[in-house]
Amino acid sequence: MTTTTIESPHPRQKSEDKPVFAEVVLNLPLKGSFTYAVPPEFQPIVQPGFRVFVPFGKRKLTGYVVALSDSRDATFKIKDIEDVLDTGPVLSPEIMSLTRWIADYYRSSWGEAVKAALPAGLEDESREILTLSPEGLQALHSEDLNESLSLILKSVAQRGQVTPAQMRRLLKNKFSAYALARLKQSGWLQSQLHIKRSAIGYQYEKLARAVSPLPDPEATEKLLRRSPKQQAVYALLLEGDKTLKTLAEQIPTYAAPFKKLREKGLAEITTQKNLRESEAVKPDASWSPEAQLPFTPDQERTYKELHHSLTQGEFKTYLLHGVTGSGKTELYIRCIQKALELKKTAIMMVPEISLTPQTVARFHARFGTNVAILHSGLSQKERFLEWKKIQEKQVSIVVGARSAIFAPFKNLGVIVIDEEHDTSYKQDSSPRYHARDTAIIRARSENTVVILGSATPSLESLSNTESGKYRYLSLDKRVQGRLLPVVEIVDMQKEKDEKKNFTILSGRLKAAIRHRLDRKEQVFLFLNRRGTSNYIFCKECGFVFDCHHCSVTLTYHGREDLIRCHYCNYTARVPKTCADCQGEVIHFSGFGTQRLEDEIKRLFPEARTIRLDRDTTRGRSAFESMHKLMNAGEIDILIGTQMITKGHDFPNVTLVGVVHADISLNIPDFRSAERSFQLLTQVAGRAGRGRVPGQVVIQTHEPEHFVFKFVRDHDFKNFYEKEIGNRKKLNYPPFTRLAALVMECESESIGEKATRDLAEAMKKFIACTKGIEMIGPSPAALYQIKKKYRWHIILRSMGSGTLKTALDRVATLKEFKSPFKGKVRISIDVDPINIL
Repeated sequence: MTTTTIESPHPRQKSEDKPVFAEVVLNLPLKGSFTYAVPPEFQPIVQPGFRVFVPFGKRKLTGYVVALSDSRDATFKIKDIEDVLDTGPVLSPEIMSLTRWIADYYRSSWGEAVKAALPAGLEDESREILTLSPEGLQALHSEDLNESLSLILKSVAQRGQVTPAQMRRLLKNKFSAYALARLKQSGWLQSQLHIKRSAIGYQYEKLARAVSPLPDPEATEKLLRRSPKQQAVYALLLEGDKTLKTLAEQIPTYAAPFKKLREKGLAEITTQKNLRESEAVKPDASWSPEAQLPFTPDQERTYKELHHSLTQGEFKTYLLHGVTGSGKTELYIRCIQKALELKKTAIMMVPEISLTPQTVARFHARFGTNVAILHSGLSQKERFLEWKKIQEKQVSIVVGARSAIFAPFKNLGVIVIDEEHDTSYKQDSSPRYHARDTAIIRARSENTVVILGSATPSLESLSNTESGKYRYLSLDKRVQGRLLPVVEIVDMQKEKDEKKNFTILSGRLKAAIRHRLDRKEQVFLFLNRRGTSNYIFCKECGFVFDCHHCSVTLTYHGREDLIRCHYCNYTARVPKTCADCQGEVIHFSGFGTQRLEDEIKRLFPEARTIRLDRDTTRGRSAFESMHKLMNAGEIDILIGTQMITKGHDFPNVTLVGVVHADISLNIPDFRSAERSFQLLTQVAGRAGRGRVPGQVVIQTHEPEHFVFKFVRDHDFKNFYEKEIGNRKKLNYPPFTRLAALVMECESESIGEKATRDLAEAMKKFIACTKGIEMIGPSPAALYQIKKKYRWHIILRSMGSGTLKTALDRVATLKEFKSPFKGKVRISIDVDPINIL
């Protein structure tokens, strides 16, 4: 006999106090909080910051308590909290305040913002399970059923039980919500609520115990008379519940006798749920801190100013503009060390792709076990345990990507944001917060120093230094007198016209690779496109093979002999004939990292070549393996996408080749020039970080574009002046603030009408509102993604206050609240970094 007992972690207590009500927010796109009554047994326990399990409509969800009161609105019935999921608050007052700001500024619900601040997988939730009733089974064979009803009944019959979500996935376009509702109403489908408990925050332990109440002693004696082994196990269980591990330690041969006791109804197994505790961080006796690297005069000057703000404990934001290889990381580490000396804590944020084993190793070398690491390569359980270490004050430093800004630290001393310009700091789903700007809000409320570091700062951050919001610091030279790499621009059009070279690599880049290989040096080749060919077309009629679900061409992957969409992952076999004219001449055009790898192996067969992109990297182990091989000198040529542009410091890499530099320049976005300059400068910075000077070869079809001149000359100052001038003329950020309203719908006609209706309603109040401008509506540049058509309306304002007022007005419009009964999804992105 096996039973499962899942109990609240709190003892049930009686309280004679007056009623208490909790304001609870949920991870749903619903503004405001919901009021629940706190049962007497939970009143001594519940506080703001606790997670609770509550009924919501027909579902049961995990909610977050944000306030308590002893009064309520008496006009409606209040439901009770069903369970309290924590023994202490999981949200500090500081994090609650921060998430409230995120919800308000980035137009999400407070519950969505709270969810983003906690480790994934903590939520308990309910799921609706559908099964066939006897009447439904009978109706299944009826000839009067229409197709929608019949499909749903057959699906449930085949699988025994399904959830509505599984049903949608199974039937896809043939699923009918109306048909499902009819079947439930008629009683042909039975619906049950199943509670799915989170296993992340808990650990489950199997216990063996004697059944209760105990059977008659005489009957028990009779059952066990001829089995001394069963008697021994049963006697042990009478002393109290035992874990299976304890039972095995005391009676190694317990398994067979215990099985017999269960068959006789004398014993059972139960599952006990305990709060998961993080393992105590034990100092490594063999560890000693790595020696500090000596400062250059520039680093010394910069650190002196940072040191003053750290010791004063003041809120101040610094923009540290340092060329690649100038020693920014050593400055970060020294500032963090100073914060620790002041008995404070520190957050070190890096873009996800920069969170390499090399970065992590450097912090462990300097700070030992006093560091928690948060990144997407961890499992949910591993992330929770790292978060728990922070919450329990076992560590004082967290190194992580975007979500590290929510680390539950007290007494925060410094927040460092490396590569502050990186677009990965902006979340692309609700809440669409920017971690850099969120960090500054948190630092202001906690009197903390913020250091924003980059070799290519964002125009917004540089503009803030000019207005006095940030303090500008610079490191203009590489450490140890090392030179910046020499950059060459190669005109690929001339290669074709004058040298009749139609291959991927220019003669100059081939010669440079051969030279570096002969010198036993390492090479990086950068191409920000995966696959073998980036599109396929018919030579006879010009038909291009597009994704059926997205407005993009399908990319050919030669190794798998498949064409794939890089947005929705749709795949298909390579067609033998044209889908339009049935012609047999199919042409593969363009190239990606896979084809580049094939070409390199053909030209340099003796070179040890590795490719690093999403197709070859399925986990952190791939990164770790690559780093070990690079450091051991066992890789000669590393080919990669954006993954290789940041977080890597290999002294023997002396050549960087950018195979196709025009990709990011041709994106229809006002930031394309800025992003191209940043990307090319960052990847160029991987060369020459050791004793041997570096070389960079950039291949382009647009050599006259102003970006390439500034990249070649390492001239950030003049690039900034030209680009900021362009932005001012076009009235784009940082001179204005933007918000993008994105409409998505599976029906093109419904989506288009909903967008136009909303735009017309918005025009009425925008026409009489000063300082706000509406751009659009218009189809998005990527018009279809994952079967959904997309439209944009952009709001532009001179200030964030005016923009917020306008968005508040938009939120009241009926065209915004429920367009076409929920068939159109509308999202708002404040300060968008991408308007594709």
